[in-house]
Amino acid sequence: MPRRVLIAARGEIAIRVARAARELGWEPITIYEDEDKLSPHVRAGVESFPVKSYTDAYSIIDAAIKADADVIHPGYGFLSENPDFAEKVLDHGIGWAGPSPKSMKLLGDKNAAKSLAEKLGIPTLSWCEARSPEEARRCADKIGYPVILKASLAGGGRGSRVAYTPEEVEQSFKIVEMEAKLGFGSPGVIFVEKFIKNARHIEVQILGDGAGTVLHLFERECSLQRRRQKIIEEAPSPFVERIERTRRLREELTKYAVALGEAVDYASAGTVEFVVDQQGKPYLIEVNTRLQVEHGVTEEVTGVDIVKQQLLVAAGYPLSINQHDIRLHGWAIEARIYAEDPINGFRASEGIIRRYIEPRGPGIRVDSAAEEGMPINPKYDTLVAKVIARGFSRNEAISKLRWALRETLIAGVETNLDLLRVIVDQPWFADAEYDTRIVERRLHELVYEIRRRRGIIKSIAAKLNTDIVTNAYELTNGSAAVMNHGYGWPWPPWRRAGYT
Repeated sequence: MPRRVLIAARGEIAIRVARAARELGWEPITIYEDEDKLSPHVRAGVESFPVKSYTDAYSIIDAAIKADADVIHPGYGFLSENPDFAEKVLDHGIGWAGPSPKSMKLLGDKNAAKSLAEKLGIPTLSWCEARSPEEARRCADKIGYPVILKASLAGGGRGSRVAYTPEEVEQSFKIVEMEAKLGFGSPGVIFVEKFIKNARHIEVQILGDGAGTVLHLFERECSLQRRRQKIIEEAPSPFVERIERTRRLREELTKYAVALGEAVDYASAGTVEFVVDQQGKPYLIEVNTRLQVEHGVTEEVTGVDIVKQQLLVAAGYPLSINQHDIRLHGWAIEARIYAEDPINGFRASEGIIRRYIEPRGPGIRVDSAAEEGMPINPKYDTLVAKVIARGFSRNEAISKLRWALRETLIAGVETNLDLLRVIVDQPWFADAEYDTRIVERRLHELVYEIRRRRGIIKSIAAKLNTDIVTNAYELTNGSAAVMNHGYGWPWPPWRRAGYT
């Protein structure tokens, strides 16, 4: 009898886990809130059960029991990094596709992870805890500005703010506390940490089986962010590749990541995140004890199906691969398409997807739960799709990603698709000369370019529509006219019309 896995998530990650389960011969089971029951992820399961909320532990466990599930996979977000939920799942005799509750407590809490790292000799940034805005201000004065305030139980870009002045520290403390309470139920401890200017955000993917084996799957670069949230990621890191010529940064990062995993007998997938200064000095910032949104780029360059490994480990199997089996092959870059408006402060969009076309072709992967007629509800994460391009080299991956984004069509809701198209066309992106703040620093010029391109498209569309009407009239009169559909090759259309 096949194993059954209940997926305690929604959206594209629920579909991703369901596919991995089916390929293993397992039966995926999905869940849904009442207002989300028509979402495409629901149909990815052989069965689907209603729950009170995606964050209601007892409702989810009750659904797993009714479904006779052997394993719960938490996806990412919601309860995926909640050790109490993991403990409840295991107490009910259900397998958990994630690290043990003990490991989650030791590594998932930012303070505990930093303390462990310091014992292991892993570099960390100066930091201190704060329980009030006034205490945060005293911490910042001691550490030196700029600083970043983080809630220990938050993640995914929420519950963190950079402050450059004492006044900003006190204001940021209140915002961080509020965001963490809304998104994660509790902020845990808020701590103040030294902020590195012009830093690169580089993370290492690890896999463990809880039986003494912890492997790394090399690094990813996640420096392109907006509001502390990643929007473009790549593997391997172009910065690490460049630094490797003068120092062994990759070896240093992966050694630290594996050491942390081995110290807690880590099981399942996890990500050890670092900031790296311009001289190539790494500092641990946190450990994400779950599957990451950007796991796909690592899968593309290593050939390892991370989700399958999670499921097999949860079922009691040891890892079927060793470190020598894992090699880097080519380059992969991911662009996250969100339902948000970059021109208006990245405000979340709401509406119905009226038209949806995904890019296709060699080296193109799209992870999505979008479809035409689907509503976008800002109550949930506004991620619409992840477009991943893979090539033998970084230049080839960039070229494929550019064309893939141009071929993507999403109508009915505002998205950041135009912003992504503009970013991948920038010389500084091609040269990998960017850091975690570049989108914020250059947002004005990026928005200007978005508006410029939209103006060109609008004027061309008016001309193309006239051509279409003319051709349609000729066809109805029996004339064999050449049809102009307005979206053929070459693309973008302004090149065809003589614009630059």
